[in-house]
Amino acid sequence: MMAQPPLSPAHWVVAALERLWGGLALMLAMVGAGALAGIFVLVLGAVVMRYGWGRPLALTEELSGLLMTVAVFALLPITVLNELNIRVSLASERLPPRPKRLLFVLGQIVLLAFAVVFVQHAWAISAFTAQLKLMSEQSRLPLAPFLWLATVSMALTGAIALWRAWQPYAGDATQEVVV
Repeated sequence: MMAQPPLSPAHWVVAALERLWGGLALMLAMVGAGALAGIFVLVLGAVVMRYGWGRPLALTEELSGLLMTVAVFALLPITVLNELNIRVSLASERLPPRPKRLLFVLGQIVLLAFAVVFVQHAWAISAFTAQLKLMSEQSRLPLAPFLWLATVSMALTGAIALWRAWQPYAGDATQEVVV
């Protein structure tokens, strides 16, 4: 067995950043999974209340909508990190490696630009919502935490898009789904 040469400092930095992005994305993914589980429990409770006791659960639709928003935004970073987002690849898959890579980088830059604009506007809206202590209509839940989570999640998604433009995913190729 041959000894492998020691890793260069650049490899250590790449590995550390990959772990950082992965850890942050995983924490948000757990929040997203919890939100999806919450929706399931909430809908199940609403069905039991409606058909078992004949009394509808008043806040089901509103809270389900807020939890769905949490799930979408919280799961976005891990989706982009693992490159599992939906892509239209009719033309890009037929390109040679260099133009294919350039097209991928362009897509990541577009995602980053969207994230920057989104975060810029969402930050102001979140701050305004927190300042006024705005609440949801029926259940009177504070809306600021939901908005802050979406803002932070999109900021992380933008950072991960930039990271993936520089360092593409090197995971298992069998994860790719071809339709």
